[in-house]
Amino acid sequence: MVLTPPVAEIERRLRWRALPALVFLGWLVVLLVLVAVSLWMRPDHPSGLPDDRALLAATGLPDSALGVLAPELRFRAAALGGETADRVVSAGALTRIAESERQLARWARRHPREPRVRAALGALALVRHDYTTATAHYREACERAPHYGEGRLGWGVALALDGDRTRDPWPRRALMLQAIAQFAAVDPAQPEYSCALYDRAHLLHEVGRTAEAQEFGRRYLALDPSSERAARLRSELSGS
Repeated sequence: MVLTPPVAEIERRLRWRALPALVFLGWLVVLLVLVAVSLWMRPDHPSGLPDDRALLAATGLPDSALGVLAPELRFRAAALGGETADRVVSAGALTRIAESERQLARWARRHPREPRVRAALGALALVRHDYTTATAHYREACERAPHYGEGRLGWGVALALDGDRTRDPWPRRALMLQAIAQFAAVDPAQPEYSCALYDRAHLLHEVGRTAEAQEFGRRYLALDPSSERAARLRSELSGS
Protein backbone atom coordinates (compact mmCIF):
# COMPACT_ATOMS: atom_id res chain seq x y z
CA MET A 1 0.00 0.00 0.00
CA VAL A 2 1.31 3.47 -0.98
CA LEU A 3 1.51 5.81 2.00
CA THR A 4 0.35 9.38 1.52
CA PRO A 5 3.15 11.84 2.46
CA PRO A 6 2.40 14.05 5.44
CA VAL A 7 0.89 17.47 4.69
CA ALA A 8 4.04 19.19 5.95
CA GLU A 9 6.20 17.27 3.45
CA ILE A 10 3.90 18.23 0.59
CA GLU A 11 4.07 21.88 1.57
CA ARG A 12 7.84 21.68 1.76
CA ARG A 13 8.06 20.33 -1.76
CA LEU A 14 5.77 23.04 -3.11
CA ARG A 15 7.71 25.85 -1.42
CA TRP A 16 10.00 27.40 -4.08
CA ARG A 17 13.24 29.06 -3.22
CA ALA A 18 13.43 32.75 -4.05
CA LEU A 19 16.29 32.66 -6.60
CA PRO A 20 14.86 29.98 -8.94
CA ALA A 21 11.49 31.71 -8.81
CA LEU A 22 13.06 35.06 -9.76
CA VAL A 23 15.05 33.45 -12.59
CA PHE A 24 11.89 31.83 -13.92
CA LEU A 25 10.00 35.13 -13.80
CA GLY A 26 12.94 36.87 -15.48
CA TRP A 27 12.83 34.43 -18.41
CA LEU A 28 9.09 35.00 -18.73
CA VAL A 29 9.68 38.74 -18.96
CA VAL A 30 12.38 38.22 -21.63
CA LEU A 31 10.06 36.02 -23.69
CA LEU A 32 7.25 38.58 -23.43
CA VAL A 33 9.61 41.32 -24.60
CA LEU A 34 10.74 39.21 -27.57
CA VAL A 35 7.13 38.53 -28.56
CA ALA A 36 6.29 42.24 -28.30
CA VAL A 37 9.32 43.22 -30.41
CA SER A 38 8.51 40.61 -33.07
CA LEU A 39 4.96 41.93 -33.32
CA TRP A 40 6.13 45.54 -33.47
CA MET A 41 8.92 45.07 -36.01
CA ARG A 42 7.81 44.84 -39.63
CA PRO A 43 9.62 42.35 -41.89
CA ASP A 44 12.09 43.78 -44.37
CA HIS A 45 10.75 43.92 -47.96
CA PRO A 46 13.65 45.04 -50.19
CA SER A 47 12.78 46.52 -53.58
CA GLY A 48 14.51 47.97 -56.59
CA LEU A 49 18.25 48.02 -57.14
CA PRO A 50 21.08 49.06 -54.81
CA ASP A 51 21.29 52.82 -54.33
CA ASP A 52 24.66 53.22 -56.01
CA ARG A 53 24.72 55.40 -59.13
CA ALA A 54 28.22 54.29 -60.09
CA LEU A 55 27.16 50.64 -60.00
CA LEU A 56 24.04 51.29 -62.07
CA ALA A 57 26.03 53.28 -64.62
CA ALA A 58 28.68 50.55 -64.88
CA THR A 59 26.11 47.77 -65.32
CA GLY A 60 23.57 49.61 -67.47
CA LEU A 61 20.76 48.50 -65.19
CA PRO A 62 17.84 48.50 -65.23
CA ASP A 63 17.73 47.22 -68.82
CA SER A 64 14.20 46.66 -70.11
CA ALA A 65 15.58 45.47 -73.47
CA LEU A 66 16.49 42.17 -71.82
CA GLY A 67 13.95 39.41 -71.39
CA VAL A 68 13.56 35.92 -69.98
CA LEU A 69 12.33 33.10 -72.19
CA ALA A 70 9.51 31.80 -69.98
CA PRO A 71 6.28 31.92 -72.01
CA GLU A 72 4.23 29.96 -69.46
CA LEU A 73 5.25 32.05 -66.46
CA ARG A 74 5.07 35.64 -65.27
CA PHE A 75 8.29 37.20 -64.04
CA ARG A 76 9.47 40.62 -63.01
CA ALA A 77 12.82 41.94 -61.86
CA ALA A 78 14.12 45.38 -60.99
CA ALA A 79 17.29 44.69 -63.00
CA LEU A 80 15.15 44.13 -66.10
CA GLY A 81 12.92 47.16 -65.60
CA GLY A 82 9.88 45.35 -64.19
CA GLU A 83 7.80 42.58 -65.75
CA THR A 84 9.74 40.96 -68.56
CA ALA A 85 8.86 39.89 -72.07
CA ASP A 86 9.55 36.47 -73.58
CA ARG A 87 12.60 37.43 -75.57
CA VAL A 88 15.75 35.74 -76.87
CA VAL A 89 18.77 37.96 -76.31
CA SER A 90 21.42 38.65 -78.92
CA ALA A 91 25.11 37.79 -78.74
CA GLY A 92 25.90 41.44 -78.13
CA ALA A 93 23.49 41.53 -75.22
CA LEU A 94 25.14 38.45 -73.71
CA THR A 95 28.50 40.25 -73.83
CA ARG A 96 27.00 43.23 -71.99
CA ILE A 97 25.43 40.87 -69.44
CA ALA A 98 28.79 39.23 -68.74
CA GLU A 99 30.34 42.61 -67.94
CA SER A 100 27.35 43.61 -65.81
CA GLU A 101 27.66 40.37 -63.84
CA ARG A 102 31.35 41.03 -63.19
CA GLN A 103 30.53 44.51 -61.86
CA LEU A 104 27.69 43.19 -59.70
CA ALA A 105 29.76 40.34 -58.31
CA ARG A 106 32.58 42.75 -57.39
CA TRP A 107 30.07 45.05 -55.66
CA ALA A 108 28.42 42.11 -53.87
CA ARG A 109 31.74 41.08 -52.32
CA ARG A 110 32.01 44.54 -50.75
CA HIS A 111 28.39 44.45 -49.55
CA PRO A 112 27.82 40.90 -48.26
CA ARG A 113 24.46 41.67 -46.63
CA GLU A 114 22.77 43.33 -49.62
CA PRO A 115 20.08 41.03 -51.13
CA ARG A 116 19.16 43.22 -54.11
CA VAL A 117 22.46 42.81 -55.91
CA ARG A 118 22.10 39.04 -55.63
CA ALA A 119 18.60 39.22 -57.09
CA ALA A 120 20.02 41.28 -59.97
CA LEU A 121 22.63 38.58 -60.57
CA GLY A 122 19.85 35.99 -60.49
CA ALA A 123 17.82 37.89 -63.08
CA LEU A 124 20.79 38.15 -65.45
CA ALA A 125 21.48 34.43 -65.01
CA LEU A 126 17.85 33.76 -66.00
CA VAL A 127 18.32 35.85 -69.13
CA ARG A 128 21.27 33.58 -69.99
CA HIS A 129 19.18 30.43 -69.27
CA ASP A 130 21.61 29.48 -66.47
CA TYR A 131 18.94 28.30 -64.04
CA THR A 132 21.30 26.62 -61.58
CA THR A 133 23.26 29.83 -61.06
CA ALA A 134 20.05 31.86 -60.90
CA THR A 135 18.71 29.54 -58.20
CA ALA A 136 21.88 29.99 -56.15
CA HIS A 137 21.77 33.80 -56.41
CA TYR A 138 18.10 34.00 -55.46
CA ARG A 139 18.61 31.63 -52.56
CA GLU A 140 21.37 33.90 -51.25
CA ALA A 141 19.09 36.92 -51.64
CA CYS A 142 16.31 35.24 -49.65
CA GLU A 143 18.73 34.08 -46.96
CA ARG A 144 19.51 37.76 -46.38
CA ALA A 145 15.89 38.91 -46.62
CA PRO A 146 13.36 36.07 -46.13
CA HIS A 147 10.39 38.31 -47.05
CA TYR A 148 11.95 39.52 -50.31
CA GLY A 149 9.16 39.27 -52.89
CA GLU A 150 11.39 39.58 -55.95
CA GLY A 151 13.81 37.06 -54.48
CA ARG A 152 11.08 34.49 -53.84
CA LEU A 153 9.50 35.01 -57.28
CA GLY A 154 12.85 34.74 -59.06
CA TRP A 155 13.82 31.66 -57.07
CA GLY A 156 10.53 30.02 -58.01
CA VAL A 157 10.89 30.89 -61.70
CA ALA A 158 14.46 29.56 -61.76
CA LEU A 159 13.33 26.26 -60.20
CA ALA A 160 10.36 25.98 -62.56
CA LEU A 161 12.47 26.61 -65.68
CA ASP A 162 15.06 24.13 -64.44
CA GLY A 163 12.28 21.59 -63.92
CA ASP A 164 10.86 22.31 -67.38
CA ARG A 165 14.07 21.11 -69.03
CA THR A 166 14.38 18.03 -66.76
CA ARG A 167 13.32 14.83 -68.52
CA ASP A 168 13.10 12.52 -65.50
CA PRO A 169 9.55 12.94 -64.13
CA TRP A 170 10.38 12.66 -60.41
CA PRO A 171 13.16 15.28 -60.28
CA ARG A 172 11.01 17.45 -62.53
CA ARG A 173 8.06 17.20 -60.15
CA ALA A 174 10.30 17.90 -57.15
CA LEU A 175 11.58 21.11 -58.77
CA MET A 176 8.04 22.19 -59.64
CA LEU A 177 6.86 21.66 -56.06
CA GLN A 178 9.83 23.62 -54.74
CA ALA A 179 8.94 26.43 -57.15
CA ILE A 180 5.33 26.42 -55.92
CA ALA A 181 6.59 26.78 -52.35
CA GLN A 182 8.61 29.86 -53.31
CA PHE A 183 5.62 31.46 -55.04
CA ALA A 184 3.53 30.77 -51.95
CA ALA A 185 6.06 32.70 -49.84
CA VAL A 186 5.47 36.01 -51.67
CA ASP A 187 3.63 38.49 -49.46
CA PRO A 188 0.26 39.64 -50.92
CA ALA A 189 1.29 43.26 -50.27
CA GLN A 190 4.30 42.98 -52.60
CA PRO A 191 4.19 43.98 -56.30
CA GLU A 192 5.40 40.49 -57.24
CA TYR A 193 2.32 38.87 -55.72
CA SER A 194 0.16 38.76 -58.86
CA CYS A 195 3.00 37.17 -60.85
CA ALA A 196 3.59 34.64 -58.08
CA LEU A 197 -0.13 33.85 -57.86
CA TYR A 198 -0.37 33.26 -61.60
CA ASP A 199 2.72 31.05 -61.62
CA ARG A 200 1.48 29.14 -58.59
CA ALA A 201 -1.86 28.34 -60.22
CA HIS A 202 -0.15 27.31 -63.45
CA LEU A 203 2.35 24.97 -61.77
CA LEU A 204 -0.28 23.43 -59.50
CA HIS A 205 -2.15 22.54 -62.69
CA GLU A 206 1.09 21.17 -64.19
CA VAL A 207 1.69 18.79 -61.27
CA GLY A 208 -1.91 17.61 -61.21
CA ARG A 209 -3.10 19.35 -58.04
CA THR A 210 -6.27 20.46 -59.76
CA ALA A 211 -8.37 21.64 -56.83
CA GLU A 212 -5.59 23.91 -55.56
CA ALA A 213 -4.92 25.17 -59.10
CA GLN A 214 -8.59 26.13 -59.42
CA GLU A 215 -8.56 27.90 -56.05
CA PHE A 216 -5.48 30.01 -56.74
CA GLY A 217 -6.58 30.55 -60.31
CA ARG A 218 -9.79 32.12 -58.99
CA ARG A 219 -7.76 34.35 -56.70
CA TYR A 220 -5.64 35.49 -59.63
CA LEU A 221 -8.63 36.14 -61.88
CA ALA A 222 -10.19 38.26 -59.15
CA LEU A 223 -7.13 40.53 -59.43
CA ASP A 224 -6.81 40.35 -63.21
CA PRO A 225 -10.09 39.36 -64.90
CA SER A 226 -9.53 40.55 -68.47
CA SER A 227 -5.88 40.50 -69.58
CA GLU A 228 -4.38 38.13 -72.14
CA ARG A 229 -2.66 36.27 -69.31
CA ALA A 230 -5.98 35.92 -67.50
CA ALA A 231 -7.61 34.46 -70.62
CA ARG A 232 -4.75 32.00 -70.99
CA LEU A 233 -5.00 30.87 -67.38
CA ARG A 234 -8.80 30.62 -67.55
CA SER A 235 -8.51 28.43 -70.66
CA GLU A 236 -5.86 26.25 -69.06
CA LEU A 237 -7.84 25.66 -65.87
CA SER A 238 -11.17 25.15 -67.65
CA GLY A 239 -9.73 22.02 -69.20
CA SER A 240 -8.91 20.52 -65.79
